[in-house]
Amino acid sequence: MSVGEWILTAMSRDPGTPDYAGGTATTTLDNALDFLEKTVPNFRAMTRDRSVLDFGCGLGLQAAALARLSPTARVVGVDLPRPILQDRWRQYDAPNLTLTTELPDGELFDIVYSCSSFEHFADPAHILTLMCARAKPNGGLVVVSFAEPWFSPHGSHMDGFTRLPWVNLLFTEKTVLKVRSRYRSDGARRYEDVEGGLNRMTVARFERLMRGSGMRVQSLRLFPVKGLPVVSHIPVVRELMTAAASCVLQRTDSDGATTRR
Repeated sequence: MSVGEWILTAMSRDPGTPDYAGGTATTTLDNALDFLEKTVPNFRAMTRDRSVLDFGCGLGLQAAALARLSPTARVVGVDLPRPILQDRWRQYDAPNLTLTTELPDGELFDIVYSCSSFEHFADPAHILTLMCARAKPNGGLVVVSFAEPWFSPHGSHMDGFTRLPWVNLLFTEKTVLKVRSRYRSDGARRYEDVEGGLNRMTVARFERLMRGSGMRVQSLRLFPVKGLPVVSHIPVVRELMTAAASCVLQRTDSDGATTRR
């Protein structure tokens, strides 16, 4: 065992104990929309009685919560064909909710959103293009919200087994994934290969993707760690101290072709 592995192991929980509680583990139908409402003000009101596509819906909690919140809305959630997800989807029973592994053929939506998924997509630029293409012309919205960016305290998403911040900066990738193998059996040797994937989404990369989407940026927000003032505006520091990011894009074209800014 290398020195780095020894230190990180010492700073991690016992393999025989449960994961440290994270956002997903504590999410329920009652609080599933809280993160979206915090990072995208008025998200609940924005989606009420609208057609909504949840891109990368995961366990389906946000989509199910939206369907329950607004019975007249049409809510569709789409994600990869993973048994753990599909088993959970079967628990939801709402006539206005569809959870699927395939995009509805040709259907456009008032709002297309991604919650806590954008840092996991293997090709986020491609996914963003797909999301934008599913927003209705003349006012359709694309909403992206996620935590945490790659260089933030827990951007490596290893906080299930260690509370140590910035492990991806303090230790080599090989060391982190070697220690992680004590808790996960997916055999990942790169961050991109962990279950669910990690694309190392930095603040700068997120902003660049959003501004290059071809849609009008209605809002782009960064949320500093513990609400610290100013830090999200300081170069370098903003990468280290941004806990979450969100963006709302608006489609303004009438013929289905996006207009680049």
